[in-house]
Amino acid sequence: MTKKPISLDGRVAVITGSTRGIGRAIAERYGQAGAQVVISSSKPDAVEQVVAELSARGIQCIGQACDVSDQAQVQNLLQRTLNEWNRVDIWVNNAGIAGPFGYTLDIPYAVWERVWRVNVQGTYNGCVTALPHMLERRSGQIINLSGGGARRAQRFLTVYSVTKAAIVRMSEGLAREYKDKRFLSINVLIPGMVPTDMMKFGEAVGDAAKILKNLPRVLQIFGTTAEETAEMALFMVSPATNGVSGKVFEVMPRRRMLWRLVQGALRLR
Repeated sequence: MTKKPISLDGRVAVITGSTRGIGRAIAERYGQAGAQVVISSSKPDAVEQVVAELSARGIQCIGQACDVSDQAQVQNLLQRTLNEWNRVDIWVNNAGIAGPFGYTLDIPYAVWERVWRVNVQGTYNGCVTALPHMLERRSGQIINLSGGGARRAQRFLTVYSVTKAAIVRMSEGLAREYKDKRFLSINVLIPGMVPTDMMKFGEAVGDAAKILKNLPRVLQIFGTTAEETAEMALFMVSPATNGVSGKVFEVMPRRRMLWRLVQGALRLR
């Protein structure tokens, strides 16, 4: 029996940080499934370019520049969407930054604070902006992107790890607060190691610079793709997950990671 494709016809999806990498892949996949998509990032030129490219492929989309660490800008993003389509069905808090590789003592305070504000405060801003609208409409799905650090701290990426763990706890807390609202779902997506620009052009400070030399080999074994993450994001807003809230969806679950490790060892032999 042929598997029925997931349709998002008539649904409006806002994806932050969607001009490149995982965010763009999710926006494109949602658009292919029929959703009306809102492209957003902190760079207006990038937003304009991606809207033009996706529109040329037949995807209904608009764009709005937005620094997610600024709640007023996130509220403007919602208002822009409501002005255009009068609703938001899906909100994906994808925007995030890694910060430099390095010992915590080598990371300037301003850098630490910026990673926290974009990743944690940005996710918070997205949630508290989208939630009132979804509660009023009695319908809505929020996906918060987490990552390395959600399960275990990443060496030389302490601030990133802290923020990604915080996003999981925030999502679980919100899901518990609204567990009686069966029309609302708040879930977490962990992509795995995706070779996006954020990872490929990572900055290293101090003695941690040498670990970047091993990154290509690590990605070869454990790497996933932005397209795989987008497929998982699509599944998370499908009828199969109706009523599911407070759950963590992983593109690279532990059993798959172990299998990749075995395959890598066999290749080395």
